[in-house]
Amino acid sequence: MSSIREVAKHAGVSPATVSRAFASPDLINEQTKRRVLDSARTLEYRPPQNRSIAGAKVRQKRNEKNGSFLPDTMGFQFFAATDSPGDTIATNNFYAPVLSGAQAQASELGVNLLVSTTTRNRFLAEAPRMIRERAIEGMLLVGRADTEVLGKFAQNVSEIILVDYYDKDNGFEGIISDSFGGAYEITRYLVELGHRRIGFFLGGAMMGTFHLRENGYVCALFESGITPNRDLVIGATDNEEIATAELYTLLRSPDRPTAIVAANDTNAIAALKMCRELRLRVPEDISIAGFDDVESASHTDPPLTTVRVNKESMGRYAVRSLWDRLKRRELASGSEAETSPMCHLLPVLPVIRQSCCPPKS
Repeated sequence: MSSIREVAKHAGVSPATVSRAFASPDLINEQTKRRVLDSARTLEYRPPQNRSIAGAKVRQKRNEKNGSFLPDTMGFQFFAATDSPGDTIATNNFYAPVLSGAQAQASELGVNLLVSTTTRNRFLAEAPRMIRERAIEGMLLVGRADTEVLGKFAQNVSEIILVDYYDKDNGFEGIISDSFGGAYEITRYLVELGHRRIGFFLGGAMMGTFHLRENGYVCALFESGITPNRDLVIGATDNEEIATAELYTLLRSPDRPTAIVAANDTNAIAALKMCRELRLRVPEDISIAGFDDVESASHTDPPLTTVRVNKESMGRYAVRSLWDRLKRRELASGSEAETSPMCHLLPVLPVIRQSCCPPKS
């Protein structure tokens, strides 16, 4: 049996439109609906079962209360990196503030936010109850999710916003920080301090935003007249142990870089710790810069130079964007409300602290 993404590609629409064609056909114009249904028949696609009675009751109460289709509940799905019980949204130094901002904005809109934490693998085995019962219309997917997981969400949720993740080919709206621009600015700052041999530490997490940061680093070097050295870009692996070993080897090398830009603060703090173990002074022997400005970045020894991402604003903007998509769909009054997937780029700000200084002569 074909997947919802295959039907979407065949019909020339997004997976969300295919989902609506079966779940809420009155919200799609006849021409688009006919094209989707024809593609589904051609590809022998079978949609999941109709929404549960519980989901229908949620919508009925919603209409009686608000006099409209706009929901009083949204989902917030956080994808943890591991199955460890300690890997939760509350303990994540980046996504916890994102959730705080999302909850604040939802409260202002009078919307309840249902929060769920799972790993990508665990979701494929058993989706959260709010997804299985299809009781919500809008969902924030927070963190990286692969194509298969996104497809399962698209089968059950009408509107989806990706938070801290975007891929122009998957058909979903995304909200990310200016990773390219932030890495470009912090690398240029190191160049202005006099550094010419600058490394980049990805840290074993192959996220799309990390590659944007790597691209910003490379572009800053080129524009400064410095030829990037691929040997100084390390940790490009999904294996954290291998990434750590690469960092250890680079820092022990007599030809080590005079500065390192890390893809995030977690990697930068790991580099600071390893420098202490190797008796390298930061910033006298090597400068270290991070990205994100998590709460602990200002309390490291020395305090970490980094790039500030307004994480609370990211959460607020995500909820507002999802609300606006649902409102546009309602106002379409039965005509096609589909809009092209957008990437919302939130500004960032370099934060200069004591972990960087000019290199030794």
